[in-house]
Amino acid sequence: MEATIGKAAGGRLFEAVMDAIACCFARRETRATAAEMVTGLLAEVDTRNCWTLAEALRHPGPHRLQHLLARARFDQDRAREEITRLVVRELAGQDVVLVADETGDAKSSTDCVGAGRQYSGVIKGVGLCQVAVHLAAVTATVRVVIDRALYLRKDRAADEERRETAGVPEGITFATKLQQTTAMVKNALALGVKARWFADDVYSGRELRRSLRELGIG
Repeated sequence: MEATIGKAAGGRLFEAVMDAIACCFARRETRATAAEMVTGLLAEVDTRNCWTLAEALRHPGPHRLQHLLARARFDQDRAREEITRLVVRELAGQDVVLVADETGDAKSSTDCVGAGRQYSGVIKGVGLCQVAVHLAAVTATVRVVIDRALYLRKDRAADEERRETAGVPEGITFATKLQQTTAMVKNALALGVKARWFADDVYSGRELRRSLRELGIG
C-alpha cells in the first residue's frame, strides 16, 4: 500500500496537476488535504471512501477528508478547467476523441443530490442511485476524464424542499443528459481541446449530431 501511494504521489503528472490547481484554494491547509485526497484515491484499496482513504493515508480518522468534501471552500469549476488545460498541453499533437458516458452510484437515501429511482447500467437496471455524465479525452494510449455533470431529474429540480435538504445550488436547473453532454463538449473545445471526433454508447439522436456538427466535430 505505502509503495503504491509513494509511487503515485511522486509522479511528474501528480505534481503537475497539484501545481495547476493550487490557485483554486484560498487556504494552504485545504490545498494540502486535497493533495492527500488525490493520493488516497490513487492507492490500491478495495473500497474508496473517507474511512478507507484515511486508513491508507494513516490519518487518525476520516474527519479531515470529510471536511474537505463537505465544508471546505475551493473553486471546483476552476480546478476542472485548469486540469483540462493541463491535459491539452500533455496531449498536444495526438489525435483526441471526446467520449461521453454515464455512471450510476447506488445510494441508500434520497437525501443525496440527484438520488432517486432511475436506470443505471452500473447497477444493471432501475434502482435508487445517482447518475452522472462524464466526458473524457481519449487517445490511442490515454483516457482522461475532463468534465462531469450530475444528472438532476426534472421532478427533483422542481422540488424546492428536496433542493434545500440536499443543498442544491440555486443556479442549477434541469437539463437533459444530451444537453449536459453538449455543454461539456462546448466547454472542452473552448478550453483548447483539439478533438475532431466524438463517441458514446448512450446518447444518440439528431439533436446531438446536429449540435456536434455545429461545433465542428464528427
